[in-house]
Parts: sequence; structure tokens; C-alpha cells
Amino acid sequence: MEASTSSSSINWDIDDNGQADALTDGLLFLRYAFGLNGDFLLNGLISSDSVITSSAEIEAELAAVYASSGDIDGNGSVDALTDGLLLLRYLFGLTGTNLINGVVGDGATKTQSAALESYMSGLMPQAPYIKLNGSALVSHEQATVYNDAGATATDVTDGSVEVVKSGTVDASEAGNYIISYSATDSEGNISRILTRSVTVADTTAPTITLIGESAVELELDASYEDAGATATDTVDGAVEVVTTGSVDTSAAGTYSLTYTATDSVGNIATTTRVVTVEEPRIETINVSATNNGGWAYIIDGVSKPDLTLKIGTTYTFKYPSSHPLRFSVVSDGIHNGGAEYTQGVDTSVAGQITITVTSSTAKTLYYYCRLHARQGGKITVN
Repeated sequence: MEASTSSSSINWDIDDNGQADALTDGLLFLRYAFGLNGDFLLNGLISSDSVITSSAEIEAELAAVYASSGDIDGNGSVDALTDGLLLLRYLFGLTGTNLINGVVGDGATKTQSAALESYMSGLMPQAPYIKLNGSALVSHEQATVYNDAGATATDVTDGSVEVVKSGTVDASEAGNYIISYSATDSEGNISRILTRSVTVADTTAPTITLIGESAVELELDASYEDAGATATDTVDGAVEVVTTGSVDTSAAGTYSLTYTATDSVGNIATTTRVVTVEEPRIETINVSATNNGGWAYIIDGVSKPDLTLKIGTTYTFKYPSSHPLRFSVVSDGIHNGGAEYTQGVDTSVAGQITITVTSSTAKTLYYYCRLHARQGGKITVN
């Protein structure tokens, strides 16, 4: 194909992203020189920051470059295996004999590497190439510090170029913010302007803190007043907590209390407390008596042992009818100036005494015989 005279308004940046790159622009030119079009031309070559992306636009750009500047070696025609490979090698950074070896066409007027490099460098994009660091679309949590990733810019002459940023993000206020980035080289060439859209929103639910334990165990018929919970939100501060559910201490079972906090934009947090009302535990203690120089109660083969009774348990002591067992907060009970302890105690059945141990039961008791002194021992309640 015949080619016309080069034009300075045309450059090798086919996809218009601000730089001429081997794996996009170079391969696009090479494929076009081979006669490919449509999807066969574009497949796999459009980069994430390409500005021109449709096959029609790319082909129009290539046609202009092809007609004005495609005859790189000056032999009067554009050929994939000469001009196409020369551009691709140049964009890959090859110079000297590595650039020209085997790819200069017959009748070429530019046969030396220096002349070819000069021609191709004159058609490189002159403005700095600028690229965002990170995504162009950012979602940011309200009320947290925003650190912008910025952008970087390079220039064919100056190398690294300073990027100028405009726009700010107020992370304390929900909304959409636009930050713009541009770069200017030492000759006044200005890069394309890139933008980043930052959406600040409150998407975090409040934090609920239970007052007290998350699991509570209660005795049957015990009184219960829930301790509640508090909630804080990163944006709203203190948030109301709504409690749902109830506890019926008159019925054994497991109850759940749910605590819910909702912030001003509808983010919802929940947590629960499990309250278990326990079935009464019942134990039977068989008591006998022996006289070995004095009467003594025998429990599990031990004479006058110290006992431990657990809160939430009902104990039935079965004793010989001639040795009625009772409780007192004083050692040896009525034989030592003490009184009989009756809280939670049932003596209505002959030959046994029952005590229901609760949190209000005296922590130290003594069991004794109403008829014989020094027959019993100590009880610890826990």
C-alpha cells in the first residue's frame, strides 16, 4: 500500500491513553498492517486505561497513522514484516542492530538504526503519560481517614513528572467527591486529565455492648431484671438499643433476649443474651446414726462429715426417726443457744427434712439432732 508524507499531529498512541506501548499500540499497528479488523484486530489488546476502545474508532486512528506515518523505512509502502516489526521492536526498547536486523525492506531509504529511531521517536506522544494508582472508583467508609492513592506521570524527555491533584474528600460527610490529576512536562506539554470518584458512605452498623454476661443462669422463680446493652456508631455516636424478648422465671427453659441498634442511615446491628431458667435439681442424702461414746450422724460412711450444698438444688435428708435432723446457723443448734433454721426448709414428711438451697440461703449452716447434742456437722452453701 502506498503511504503519504508524515504529519506531526499523528503519533503512535493508537488507543489514546497517553503513551505508546508495545503490547497495545505496537501490536495494533502490526495486526492492522496484516489486514486484521474488527474483533480480530482488538482481541486482547485494549488495556484498562485505553480511551479509544471500539474497533471502529481504533481502525480510524490506525488508518490515519498508517497513511501519514506508517512507512517507517521510507520504501514507499507500509508492510507488516518491515514497518510493523520495526515499530514493535522500537516500542519494546530495542536499538541498533537489534532494531533493524532482518526487518528493513527492499528499496528502504532509511536503513540505519539512528535514522529509524529518530523517525519513530518523533512520533511518540509528547505529553506526559499519567496513570492512576489504584482504582478510579473508590468506596470509602464515612468517619474514617481517607488516604488518596494519587497518580504517577512519566515523560519521554523528562522522565518522572510531578502530578498535580485538585479536589478533596471530606470523609466526615457522606457524598461523592471527584479528584482530578494532571501533569505538565518542562516544555509545557500537558497530560490528559484523569479523575477518581470517591463515594463516602456510612455502611458500618453500630457496635452493641452487652451490660453483663451474654449467658445467664437463674433458679426457678428467681427475680430477674435485665441489665440491657449500649450501642455506639462511628458516625452517630451513641445509638438507642431496643430489647425484644422476655424471661419467665416461673417456667424452666431457655430464653433469648435480642438487642437491636439502628443508625441514622439504616445500618442494623443485633446481639443476644441467653437466659436459662433451670429445672430444680433434687438430691437425696441418707443419714444414719451411731453411738460410739456419743451419738453421731453417719453420711456415706463418714461420721459427722462437713457437707457442701449447691445453690439451685433441693436436698432431702432421710434420718432415723429417733434422731430428727434440723438446721441452724449456730453450731449444734438449740444445744448451743442457736435457733432452728427454717428458710426453704420442709419438715412435713416424717423421717425426712428437705431444704431448697437458693442464693438467699445462709452461706454457712450446721446440721444437728433435736434430741442429742454434738451429733452433727457443718454445711457450706455455694
